[in-house]
Amino acid sequence: MRALFNLPAPAKINWFLHVTGKRPDGYHTLQTVFQFIDWCDTLDLIQRDDGLIHRIGADELPRDDLCVRAARLLQQATQCDSGVDIHLRKCIPQQAGLGGGSSDAATVLIGLNRLWRLDLPRAKLMQLALQLGADVPIFIYGRNAWAEGVGEQLQPIDLPTPSFAVVHPARGLSTRAVFSTLDLTTKNPEETIAGFAEWLGEFFVLDEQQENRHQKSQSKNCQQDDQQSSLCPVWGRNDLQPGAEVLEPEVTQALQILRTALMGPLAAHSPTLRSELLFDARMTGSGSAVFALIGASDRSGLPSRHGPSDEVLGGLPDLLPEGWQGRLCEGLREHPLCDWIDA
Repeated sequence: MRALFNLPAPAKINWFLHVTGKRPDGYHTLQTVFQFIDWCDTLDLIQRDDGLIHRIGADELPRDDLCVRAARLLQQATQCDSGVDIHLRKCIPQQAGLGGGSSDAATVLIGLNRLWRLDLPRAKLMQLALQLGADVPIFIYGRNAWAEGVGEQLQPIDLPTPSFAVVHPARGLSTRAVFSTLDLTTKNPEETIAGFAEWLGEFFVLDEQQENRHQKSQSKNCQQDDQQSSLCPVWGRNDLQPGAEVLEPEVTQALQILRTALMGPLAAHSPTLRSELLFDARMTGSGSAVFALIGASDRSGLPSRHGPSDEVLGGLPDLLPEGWQGRLCEGLREHPLCDWIDA
């Protein structure tokens, strides 16, 4: 019996998300930067010889289950006779804007490409991935990226690997519902990857030993808020966030809790953490999860990120209502399975 065990399916963070328009087919065009983080689901793939595709421990799956759809799509595209048992262990919250379902589907494609010995190139797998959803191709692409189109036009971008404080409210948000709140009557100018890279170089110190990170936030291109860390407005927004906050007030509450924790209980773990906050908390994707980027040069006193969710982020869990989740995640330079696919 051939099988692959403990395949990671990482979550993603959107550093920003600008909606630039709407296509005739109803899909919205956007600009964003994706970064993978070490909050992962895991999957086991066990080959079957009867051609059947089955999710272990999930007898009442929705008809559009992405893992099963991904396996069937790959099977049909390659005329493969093999089947698979899929065992998914969920850790990433659903309807959070963290890309958990899309990442699971991508890991199924990557894993089955190896398990079934198909050897499809990355470009072909990305074509299949787009049929499953706009967020799936980035997880096949495997690198942190600047994205345009509906999220499928990707350019690699070299990002630092900071810590992300992530909070997910008890209730999730429908992507469709959030996009339906958009007001596209005001068109914002489109940005460029070069502009983002310039901002990144100005506001993020890549050398952990370099000092004066806080002073760099006083750039003429940014505004200072006495109660929050500095951010550059052009990169510091998520166009979906205002509508999400109207649909689900817990998003606003999560942002307030995260800001309070970073400037209070969590900051108490490290005397330098306050100056390490790089910009304000904001929502990722279509929500409902929110995050803040914090400097990673001094994490002394912070619990291990591998601990259970009620032990991470120092004093943050004490501030979270029942059913909420809070984690300290590390940014990744690439998808853990990036090297599994030939170029």
